[in-house]
Amino acid sequence: MNYALIKNESVGLGRVMNIIVADPEFIKSIASDWNHIEAMDTLHEQGVGMGWGYDFATGKFIDPAPVINPVPRPRIVLAGITADAVHADQLVLKGLNDVTCSAGTTLTVGAKLLLGEQAQPLDEVFRMPFRARDGRERILLARMVQGVISFTVSLPESGLWRVTEAAINEALPPEKQMQFDGITIYVVDA
Repeated sequence: MNYALIKNESVGLGRVMNIIVADPEFIKSIASDWNHIEAMDTLHEQGVGMGWGYDFATGKFIDPAPVINPVPRPRIVLAGITADAVHADQLVLKGLNDVTCSAGTTLTVGAKLLLGEQAQPLDEVFRMPFRARDGRERILLARMVQGVISFTVSLPESGLWRVTEAAINEALPPEKQMQFDGITIYVVDA
């Protein structure tokens, strides 16, 4: 069954941080890590995704409202992905947003922060949530120098991991949020 993993956002409201497929026993084992876990068992809930709101009082999901005349946000654009020397020949890229590598690989990811076609000359260090389909979460440290972003991630075991636009923006105020097409990493047993 599908489950929505929900964190508190404000009084009485939560935000869907991830949707996972799991059995009830696994849900019990991760329940303490989330403010609420909602079974996705109705037809209406099948369209719910990450970033949707959740009203704790009514138990209903809130469709993210479309923004009218949005302020342009900078976009994170992936520029390159490399694997450590031992695993480089096993790296499979389908574009830069779909990566397959073997367990034990260390990936280095490079990206640029662009507004239109212009690189944004920002220097920052920021946390990047890295989430698995099974509900696990890791936090990566990303460094941005003159708008060029890089981070490294070690992938010791098989699984499916994602970095999404919603995850990157979840702790940022609206004026600092960024667009991002996301990245999905499939880690396979070699």
